[in-house]
Amino acid sequence: MSTIEKAYSIFAIIFAFALISLLVLVPEMRQMHLLLTASGVGLFVNVILMFIIFRDIFYRPALSKGAKTFWTVGLLIFWPAILVYIPLHGFRKRS
Repeated sequence: MSTIEKAYSIFAIIFAFALISLLVLVPEMRQMHLLLTASGVGLFVNVILMFIIFRDIFYRPALSKGAKTFWTVGLLIFWPAILVYIPLHGFRKRS
C-alpha cells in the first residue's frame, strides 16, 4: 500500500467506528434524513476502502492463490477482518 492508501485505510476505520458510536450514543442521529446521509457517506467511504484492500490483496505477490482467496472471501463475508488484514499484510511492503 502507498502512504495515501494507508492513511485512507486508517481514516475509513476511524470513520466506521465514529459512525457506529454516533448511531448508538446520539438518538438524534437515528432520524431518517440524518441516518440516510450518514449511511450514504459511510457506504461511499467503505466502498473505496474495500477497493483499496482488494487491490492490495491481488497485487501482493507474497500471498499464495489460496491465501488471496481466503482473504477475499473473509473480507466479503466479515468486514471486521480488515482489522486483521491491514496490520498483517496491508502496511507491509510488497516484495
